[in-house]
Amino acid sequence: MPLSSPASAPHRSICRLQRLRSPLSRVAYALPAGAAHLLVLEAGTVHLRQGEQRGAEHPSPRLLWWAEAAPRELIASAGSRGLLVSIPLGSLTQALPATPIGDQMRRTLSQDLSVSAEGAATLTDLLEGLAREASAAEPGADLAQMQYLTLVLLTLWRVARTDLVVLGRAPQGLSERFVLLAGQRAREHWTVDRYAAELRVSRDRLGSAVKRTTGLSPQAYLHRLLTREAMELLANTGMPVSQIAFRLGFGDPAYFTRFFRRQADQTPAAFRKAHRKPGATQPLSFAAWP
Repeated sequence: MPLSSPASAPHRSICRLQRLRSPLSRVAYALPAGAAHLLVLEAGTVHLRQGEQRGAEHPSPRLLWWAEAAPRELIASAGSRGLLVSIPLGSLTQALPATPIGDQMRRTLSQDLSVSAEGAATLTDLLEGLAREASAAEPGADLAQMQYLTLVLLTLWRVARTDLVVLGRAPQGLSERFVLLAGQRAREHWTVDRYAAELRVSRDRLGSAVKRTTGLSPQAYLHRLLTREAMELLANTGMPVSQIAFRLGFGDPAYFTRFFRRQADQTPAAFRKAHRKPGATQPLSFAAWP
């Protein structure tokens, strides 16, 4: 089913989707403020224009993400083809999960990105599904759209993570590369020295960069990451404490209990008792902790 144009999209749609078709001449597309914008660029080249300022040119194939900013125009060259999605900030916030992974996604997607076209086919399929739900009058269509959008953002984040971490092209700097890598390796309990070696910097340089950006040392950041994930599991699942310990890479549940108590000032059992309501169906979020 073809994607709806902005004029025909039903009012229930959580985002705005449109095809880029520029067969004969350049075409300008408005990127309004109050929304983030994703472009799956299949052919041609594009650049942004804001007033008299012209941004860098992006050749296809490419995945382009522009975080919310002042109103801009997207200029597509003749022959350009792609899929442009504008996501209001309210929908974006709702689609990002309130988990440690969601925090990493939010941090990565808070900046403009230009990454490889790997995952473009998956993104297109997901967006086609989102468009079908937006045009349907089926019960639960709003929920289905939000689930599709979450998968779109997760797929984009995975591709961006590969570009930023594996290929070492993090435009936001060393600290963000550490944060992204920590999200992958925290459960393996790497030492700070190993993170520094993986990122090809000295331990002191890594410590300074992470402290300047997060306010924490690399070790403290890793501890906070594990603690927040433990909190999510304690509050939102019925997993035994020992199973949570093993899931988070702790070989000894007793050591995990001591670790958690140092970080949260209470035992895992006490935390669960205080924060998990019997029979509760709504998950609790500790994204803002501490």
